[in-house]
Amino acid sequence: MSYTDKVNHSKTIINAIEALEDKGSLRVTYGTDYDGRPITYKITAHTYGTGTTYSIYKDDVFALNGMNISDINKTTMATYAYDMMGQRTTYRFQLWRMELVGWTEL
Repeated sequence: MSYTDKVNHSKTIINAIEALEDKGSLRVTYGTDYDGRPITYKITAHTYGTGTTYSIYKDDVFALNGMNISDINKTTMATYAYDMMGQRTTYRFQLWRMELVGWTEL
């Protein structure tokens, strides 16, 4: 896949994220589990004052392992989380590998 193809496919996800209102969320699939099934994640918008922040969680019953989204580029999304000892963990999602499943507004 060329870089242009990656940018064009990522635009769908970026536009969906930017269209979210406060407490609105969308579901995407990214990667697979051990059985080869797609893993579903939930991206949620949070509005505080004049700014909006986003978070991403695994979309399951025990959704305790979420991360904050720090930056969205043309093809990637940078995330971070802190553990209980203050250790920062980061991950960079490849947006062109995400598939939009749907969204909900609260």
